Amino acid sequence: MRPYGIIVPTLLEAEILIRGVRGREEVSIQGKLFHKGVLKGRPVVICLCGIGKTNAAHGVTLLLERFQPTFICLIGVAGAYPSSGLAIGDIVVSEKEIYGDEGLLLETGLQTMKAIGLPVAVIGTVCCFNEFPLHMPDELRGHRHKGAFVTVSACTGTLKRGREIETRFGALCENMEGAAVAHVCLLNNVSAAEIRGISNVIEDRTGKPLDKAAIAKAADKVQSFFLERML
Repeated sequence: MRPYGIIVPTLLEAEILIRGVRGREEVSIQGKLFHKGVLKGRPVVICLCGIGKTNAAHGVTLLLERFQPTFICLIGVAGAYPSSGLAIGDIVVSEKEIYGDEGLLLETGLQTMKAIGLPVAVIGTVCCFNEFPLHMPDELRGHRHKGAFVTVSACTGTLKRGREIETRFGALCENMEGAAVAHVCLLNNVSAAEIRGISNVIEDRTGKPLDKAAIAKAADKVQSFFLERML
């Protein structure tokens, strides 16, 4: 039976899931750790991909090629945009992922890849620019908080920038991996979903690290949500 693929950026965002895996086997491939076994009666492979788009694309590619999962779910934490109405610990489900940095940056703001006529992927006759769709499992369709996510290379640290991004893309939150996973899964014709826990609400920051307790709360809640709703 082909497994269910779970991709998670960091160990903190995966500890509860990994502890629940029965008959667990740890496999290291090209520096990425994979945990194989059975989770709540379902064969799974959990990939700890690392932070950022390149790590996510690398991890999900290895997961698809080596383990041939039937489905991919990306789990992690995210920063909520100022007008989203989201609070720390809220769970959000992605309807689509958007590359927030790809394009041409002008004084007037970002011109997307579509605006400058350069697709980042061509699948058959379809050109894909900044946006990539994600699958909405039946178990999540009634969830209150769902919408567009933005993937960035640098986390947003000012209210002004946060409001600009959320307005441009109509997005709820941002992360550093989602669009890369959605992109690779679309190229491989494998359905992918994404669930995030809110670890912070974007504000004017001084450069200090985010609250570790808030990150841990978001990580624990999103894993528990996944276990309850998806398995």
